[in-house]
Amino acid sequence: MAQKEVGFVELEWTCPVCKTRNPGTLTTCSGCGAAQPKDVQFETPGQAELIKDQAKIDQANAGPDIHCAFCGARNQATAKVCHQCGADLTQGKAREAGKVVGAFSTAAPAEIKCTSCGMLNPGAAKLCTRCGAPLGKAAPAPVPQAAAALMPTTGGSGRMTLVFIAIAILVVVGLCGVVFMAFRTSDKVATAQEARWERSIAIMGLVPVRDNAWRDELPAGADSVSCRQQFRFSSDSPQPGAKEVCGTPYTKDTGTGIGRVVQDCEYQVYDDMCSYTTNQWSVVNTVKSQGLGFSPNWPAASLAGAQRLGDRAENYICVLSEGDKTYSLSLRSQAEYEQCKAGTQWKIEVNSFGDVVSGQPVP
Repeated sequence: MAQKEVGFVELEWTCPVCKTRNPGTLTTCSGCGAAQPKDVQFETPGQAELIKDQAKIDQANAGPDIHCAFCGARNQATAKVCHQCGADLTQGKAREAGKVVGAFSTAAPAEIKCTSCGMLNPGAAKLCTRCGAPLGKAAPAPVPQAAAALMPTTGGSGRMTLVFIAIAILVVVGLCGVVFMAFRTSDKVATAQEARWERSIAIMGLVPVRDNAWRDELPAGADSVSCRQQFRFSSDSPQPGAKEVCGTPYTKDTGTGIGRVVQDCEYQVYDDMCSYTTNQWSVVNTVKSQGLGFSPNWPAASLAGAQRLGDRAENYICVLSEGDKTYSLSLRSQAEYEQCKAGTQWKIEVNSFGDVVSGQPVP
């Protein structure tokens, strides 16, 4: 799936000393002056806004910031020496980048209640408007009414769901019982009574058949063609005339205090799916012959114009009896069939439905 860049947004970080929320590009806390520790993570802001400042965008593209190995100060990726202590940054550690830090939204966040004085503040506020105390992040926005209507509900629909589940369980149990009965077998010794055979030949003819194919795959001689646009395939890269389908934008940490906003997109390609008519070889008739004994013959087949012989099929049945019950054993070849002489003994395996599963003559 392709990743489409939407833009950049400034992240924020919370000072572990005084709990002040700071802009991501600020390397020291605006509340107490403490430097941002290397283990403090960037977060999405309460209300995001795409950056238009090209200098900040260039900073995000330059690579993750580096924490000085000697004093811990955070420096931009392009810096050679620490801005705080002047140490060589080649020994420093770059911040991690690429982590998804949250969805991107320009909607106003919910109000924040100050834990110190109880004042309700705008969701994007970092300090209480009454007492100046640091504010935490706003709670997630409530589910919109339209979306809430799609959430599962209890009551009548829930009861109906339970009914359907119960019915499904009963159906599965019933099927399991049928399968168990089908595989439960018993061995019997039966006596051959007669041998039956049947042979058939399919007669093929050219008949008009309606079929479907993509326009570029239509066969030669296709007639009565009618087409409609239909989804054919999806691509990770843009295609001519393709429909771009993208997911919800989300933000990835660049390690600079600036987040890269991206979307996962795919490109749906539509094409002409056509219905057409063409003459195809199909079965127009089947001739059969059947009888008893061990001299089976193929039926005579007379062909009309534009006809030809198709597949041949043969079926051999050995009729057996055991007590007052009669069984039919299908045999795979004429050689096996010719062993089904009247009075011969056969060992057969019969399932719970009375069908013969397998059989062979008793030596």
